Amino acid sequence: MNPGLVVTGFVLLSLPLSTGALEVATGLALAWSLFSGNLRARLDDPWMPGALALAAVYTLSPLAGGPAREGIGHAWILAPLLALPTLTDARALRLGLGAAAVAGLWALAQRAAGAGGHAAFSHHLTLAYALLPPLAVAVHGRAWWAAVPMALGVLASGSDAAPIALIATVIALRGDDKWRAGALLGGAAATVAALALFADREELRQRAVLWTGALQVPPGTAGAGGYGTATETLYAALDHDFYFPNHAHDSLLQLHAAAGLGALAALAALVAAVFRRGHPAAAAGLVGVLVGGLTQDTLGDLEVARAAFTWIAVLGTSGQDRGQVST
Repeated sequence: MNPGLVVTGFVLLSLPLSTGALEVATGLALAWSLFSGNLRARLDDPWMPGALALAAVYTLSPLAGGPAREGIGHAWILAPLLALPTLTDARALRLGLGAAAVAGLWALAQRAAGAGGHAAFSHHLTLAYALLPPLAVAVHGRAWWAAVPMALGVLASGSDAAPIALIATVIALRGDDKWRAGALLGGAAATVAALALFADREELRQRAVLWTGALQVPPGTAGAGGYGTATETLYAALDHDFYFPNHAHDSLLQLHAAAGLGALAALAALVAAVFRRGHPAAAAGLVGVLVGGLTQDTLGDLEVARAAFTWIAVLGTSGQDRGQVST
């Protein structure tokens, strides 16, 4: 059997079911990619300049603040883009969709038992957003046997904002890069409107403190892993009793504080390339993750970001299978 298919199947299987296994699988996939020549082929992908620039900025960001291992760790999130081959064999794709469907049903069972739906993920919000990339693949391929359990899992997470990201993901499947940009902007506007209309005053206050403090960090001075230290006094000045979490609860604000404008530019280049040239399902999944990034640091969450980058890599560019996924 093709070793590339085996390691990719291992990654897709572990992606929604075990973070520890996912790290092992990603390491094996990267080693295989290096020695098989796949890595050289991946460097030609249209989103690779943005991805490599983002990885470089992440790696160097601890020079401004934060431990060096955090910079490397954030760059490591992008590893699937180098490690995984584009798949033409549907078996591994079905394996990945099946694993994500299991996670969705697992979360649904947890919710029915009175607990928060998170399956094997570290957090219920992680589950909600990590299921969006495979959900986009399932809907695009009409694999309803997998899409329905995943959608139910997103709802079982209990997240108030994730359903908006889910809808944006599905809308992004309907057309070209302009549709994807429109779905992203529409999802962002709907998220902000939902916060204004439905969030209680305490949540709005907390969000205001979180985002105001994040904006007060000079660009790129926190460094990867240094956000908590950089914002401690800022949050205390805004609200003495505020318990500050270790991230900004917004991917763009977090990236701005940790790695600066260069990181934002690199991310924009990556996203634009995926929107223009990436497989429609992978691009739609990225839309969902980015919409979720307005209220959570989805791009800094290894399990969520890995889901987006893994499906971008394995589906390849839109022309490689004429835009269709056989599942």
